[in-house]
Amino acid sequence: MPVNIGDKPDADFSQPIELMKSCHRRIERFLQTLKKIGQRRELDAQHAAALRTAIDYFKSAGPRHNEDEEVSLFPALAASTDAAVAAAMLRMRQLAEEHAAAEKLHHQIDELAEAWLKSGKISDSDRRAFQVAVDSLISMYTPHIAMEENDIFPLAAKVLDSSTLQNIGTQMQSRRAENPGREGSRCAQRRQQYPS
Repeated sequence: MPVNIGDKPDADFSQPIELMKSCHRRIERFLQTLKKIGQRRELDAQHAAALRTAIDYFKSAGPRHNEDEEVSLFPALAASTDAAVAAAMLRMRQLAEEHAAAEKLHHQIDELAEAWLKSGKISDSDRRAFQVAVDSLISMYTPHIAMEENDIFPLAAKVLDSSTLQNIGTQMQSRRAENPGREGSRCAQRRQQYPS
């Protein structure tokens, strides 16, 4: 199902795992937006707006999503005494390292995108660097998301009790209240309309 930023999400903070999956769908959508835009040499108003929306999404929502996992979900799992969690600890460390690697690629894309948005044009070398960075992100995120959704999220659903999941959802909600994103953005508007 396509994701329309501004629509009410399929899940809310009472379903933190489903909300994380919903965020993954947005990540995938915006990566494809960046890939399509990277094939252009010049930006018209429509593509400039799409590029702005995509990079703004990754600037605000990306770090919050990483914190949802690294600050809320992974520590809650690590506190579990379930034997399956011990086996998953290495995968959780790998996922956190991949978040850090993705941040570097996002920073590179942001710099190129901001220059492109300012001038409306991009040099062949910068466009190629943009394409390589986007392709690298896609190559990183595809197995990353699969590992989370096929291994870590089902494990969390199995071993974490409802109180712990509720606490994770509350932390996610607080994180978004503290940092609602760019004023006037669709995400900020959606959070005002659907605060919980």
